[in-house]
Amino acid sequence: MYAVLDIEATGGKKGEEDIIEVAIYRFDGEKITDQFISLVSPERKIDAYVQKLTQITPKMVKTAPKFHEVAKRIIEITDGAILVGHNVDFDYRMLKQEFKKLGYAYYRETIDTVPLSEKYFPDATSYSLGKLSKELGIPVSDRHRAAGDARATLELFKLLLDKDSLKNISKLEDEKIFPAQKYASFYQELPNSVGLIYFLNKNKDVIYLSRSQNMAQTARKILTGKLGLNNRIRLEFESIRHETTGNELISWIKEAHEIKKLQPRFNQGAKKLEFPYSIYIEDSEGYKTLIVSRTKKKKKDFVLKFISLKMAQRFLSLITEEFQLCPKLNGISDPDLACLSYKVDECFGACEKKESVNSYNQRVDEFLEKITTEKKNILIVENGRTLGESSFVWVKDGSCAGYGYFELNHQIKDAKRIQERMTEVESDPDVDSIVKGFLFSEKYRELISLNV
Repeated sequence: MYAVLDIEATGGKKGEEDIIEVAIYRFDGEKITDQFISLVSPERKIDAYVQKLTQITPKMVKTAPKFHEVAKRIIEITDGAILVGHNVDFDYRMLKQEFKKLGYAYYRETIDTVPLSEKYFPDATSYSLGKLSKELGIPVSDRHRAAGDARATLELFKLLLDKDSLKNISKLEDEKIFPAQKYASFYQELPNSVGLIYFLNKNKDVIYLSRSQNMAQTARKILTGKLGLNNRIRLEFESIRHETTGNELISWIKEAHEIKKLQPRFNQGAKKLEFPYSIYIEDSEGYKTLIVSRTKKKKKDFVLKFISLKMAQRFLSLITEEFQLCPKLNGISDPDLACLSYKVDECFGACEKKESVNSYNQRVDEFLEKITTEKKNILIVENGRTLGESSFVWVKDGSCAGYGYFELNHQIKDAKRIQERMTEVESDPDVDSIVKGFLFSEKYRELISLNV
């Protein structure tokens, strides 16, 4: 059983939107068995852009029921059904968000018609609902209104079911009920160690890859997860392979290298890893401050890059604590409040101009020196893939040149022997940033300086 739906929302910051219209068609694979369509009175203003797009005005929703008044009906019409939508992650997120406000944990499985359309209509010029419907001859009335878009999605879903000669879509119903049992044989065979996992389709193309501290655990989460990405991977997934790296640093480097080389279609930013946040150095009346902000493509003088805001903020807190920097100057504590660290003698008072600029900046420079790789030629030695084996990452002239494995120290005593055992990687400032982070955290067994 399916519940084909579309949601219209107020617009605005993610997590703060409210539903203004909902349409759901309960579909048994052949016919509509029930339907629910309603405007919904939101808790906030409707963005001007949304009003223009949907033609839904504040006056129209003023007398509409609030979400809590339609919540029971939505639970009933979607009970025991898989939610089907075009970019269904948005519709599902909006429902979960509204139910959460009511203290109710709403959970349903989902199917997204976008990746299905990409698979079964590969020559389409666009996969937006409007343009795809026009190409396929699907009549669309009331575009950008919940009922019209949900009905167009239903007609598209019918075509997809017809194209699905192997009944893979229908099988998703069974897979979504017992995904852990279905995929257990794949992830149970993987080791509980650090490395890379490759998810392959029937043509043995890599459709997704992921580094992991525990490959078996990560594969289980990916193959049995409930996000849209998990569904898209499962739809094309056929087999799995893995590669043990022995340590976290090489798994990061190899992931960056492999994504650029293989460009798996389900890896975001398929040509390279995404590092949306960075730490930059700024000037505050002469004091060198370390600030977390979104990565600026044109600004190359970053200190370190990170894959998440949380990771960047945690790293900055560690730097601030270890080098006794000022959390207020570094943007960690509220700039409008007194510096608590200064009050408890964990900050020397740069924020209050109690510490000289030179004294403070000297400690910032000590941190920068600790992570810098500029003009350095070093081997970062760590554990290998097996007992008795070691690994190395070669930083050559300040940039990561590659990685490799060895058993005896004489096997890496000079550049020639290192290169014989090394897998080269292209020069990449993002990879260099990863290496710098590991140098700071001292997640290595040994550093060897080289004369090259």
